[in-house]
Amino acid sequence: MDFKYLSCFVMVAQQGSFSKAADLLCLSQPAVSSNIHKLEAELEIILFNRTNKGIKMTPGGILFYRYAMEILNMCERTEQAIKEHKNSIAGFLDLYSSTIPGQYLLPRILKQFAKRYPDVQFSIRHKDSREVVDHVLSGNINIGFVGAKYDCSLLEYIDFYHDRLVMIASPEKKFCQPKLDFNSLKGEAFILREEGSGTRLLVENALKKKGLDWSIFKNKTISDSMETIVKMVELNMGLSFISEVAVDRHVKMGLLQKYDISDLDLTRCFSLVYCKNRCLSPTEERFKEFVSTWNNNHI
Repeated sequence: MDFKYLSCFVMVAQQGSFSKAADLLCLSQPAVSSNIHKLEAELEIILFNRTNKGIKMTPGGILFYRYAMEILNMCERTEQAIKEHKNSIAGFLDLYSSTIPGQYLLPRILKQFAKRYPDVQFSIRHKDSREVVDHVLSGNINIGFVGAKYDCSLLEYIDFYHDRLVMIASPEKKFCQPKLDFNSLKGEAFILREEGSGTRLLVENALKKKGLDWSIFKNKTISDSMETIVKMVELNMGLSFISEVAVDRHVKMGLLQKYDISDLDLTRCFSLVYCKNRCLSPTEERFKEFVSTWNNNHI
């Protein structure tokens, strides 16, 4: 049933005139009459008795009028509810994040977002970048934060923070200068992140560009815990690559030394990832917009 037929019927019934209804609806009188005829044909009932003195609703028309008003009122309430829903920034945000953005950047973003939208609650779970992307693609979550991008036509990425990896070492491990070339690291023991980590993928890609891989190091330990890696490096059990934002405090406290590797490109962006064709809630849309313009000057 076409809603415009219902609107015409209700207006004619209220005005008691096809011509007055046409004026109020900004339609021609023939158009209003045609809509009423189509509605009567669909319902298989006469809604108005037409005489030289005017029109009058039939008993069937009187019965239908009550339901027509309920339908139109429900439509109006639905439209209003949708408008309120679109403007309501509240509810629950379920977020998956890889380690570095989850521990060092996301808390700052959420603090600023919560100041603006105090009725939003958050759930944050840490995964590696590959797992975050997989959960977004599967529909388990709508928004994730990653340190590596995986090509997929369904995904959209929003870069929000420029990051770089530094090599970290114990203060006991002495290198002659703060900027090293890669040859000076051959044969060293390294502590690596797990497969699927954005940090590990970045280093592997940088090595590939030089025709190298992890085999150039003496021995390797693999951990999925950044805290474990940092502690092992502090204890002089090996070297590691890690985001600068994650170790600045340790360096300032004298627990670690950091070094730039001059001949490896270890820069990247942390990104928000979502499915471009998936409908996000108003709160998720607003959060996505907030992250895209987030000011990280205080990091």
